[in-house]
Amino acid sequence: MKNLNALCLLTSLMLGSASLLAAENKPLFYGQSVGVIASDAPAVLEAMDAWRTSKDGKAGNNTVVLLQNVVNGDYNSTHQVNIFYPDGAAMDQSAQTTASSPAWKEFQSALRKAARPEWENTYAILRAKMKPGDISSSTPTSIIFAITVTDGPRFMQAFDDFWGSPAIQQFPGAVYLGEVIAAGTMPGTHFVTFVADTRGKLTEAMMALQGTEAMASYAAAASGTRILEGTNMTAEIKRWVNN
Repeated sequence: MKNLNALCLLTSLMLGSASLLAAENKPLFYGQSVGVIASDAPAVLEAMDAWRTSKDGKAGNNTVVLLQNVVNGDYNSTHQVNIFYPDGAAMDQSAQTTASSPAWKEFQSALRKAARPEWENTYAILRAKMKPGDISSSTPTSIIFAITVTDGPRFMQAFDDFWGSPAIQQFPGAVYLGEVIAAGTMPGTHFVTFVADTRGKLTEAMMALQGTEAMASYAAAASGTRILEGTNMTAEIKRWVNN
């Protein structure tokens, strides 16, 4: 199955919010991701550290996350880089900074020696559930369901009911709904991401969720409104947050 990159939680935007819902479908924040095939994983981390601790690397209003792909479907990428922006202005600011930054050019040169890109995409986060204490690990694990929505109104009605259920609001971790803006040849219009402290905790939580009445009701109500494109898993390695 095809990989749609995972989302990790954007702590700087979410912390302290029990559950966030985009007003009139206005995104909560945006994301851009790149999947890479690393020939030297330590060098990738070293290059990212050097860039994000540089003057220009600290200037952008964004959060960068490096992840390792655990379950990755048909794609060959071993790692991915997620960049989260609070709004479009932050995306533009970041692009302007990198366009003229010597540190960025050095980072790109180092990264080309350690890895090669395989895919990239851009997306918006429409729903986010996070309660204080849900995520205590600095290296959480995510599972991502990539879907193609074929009947938007019916799907959203079913999903909104599911979203408001105790099964989601009491999930022992974070939950996100995202909409794909651009993804090249990667399939999928939306994705749902679940995040927990560890791979084992996430696996058990997902199995428990599958057995709830809320999940059964959602599956019945959403039947015929979406196609599952992929179910993938990632583990966070490190994140760099610019305040």
